[in-house]
Amino acid sequence: MLKAKIIYFEDLSKAEQESQPDNGSGKYDASYIKITNADKTVMILSDAVEPEDATFIRDFNCVVNAINVAYKIGIRNGQKRGRNDKNE
Repeated sequence: MLKAKIIYFEDLSKAEQESQPDNGSGKYDASYIKITNADKTVMILSDAVEPEDATFIRDFNCVVNAINVAYKIGIRNGQKRGRNDKNE
């Protein structure tokens, strides 16, 4: 199941923590959106950006990508569910 949660730096795994940007207020004070599917991390979005760069064209363009990825995963999960329902 596709899930999106707002979390803090401490809630990320060590590997996820190391891959986060350290811009703006810094990765330790940032908040994150973690998108998972069947408990596998699909994407992590961070609000650690420089104030002058906080636009959808620049630093927040990943939001559009996240929506597109979530849509594709939803379609795929729905198709799997449909096949499973037919087999029952």
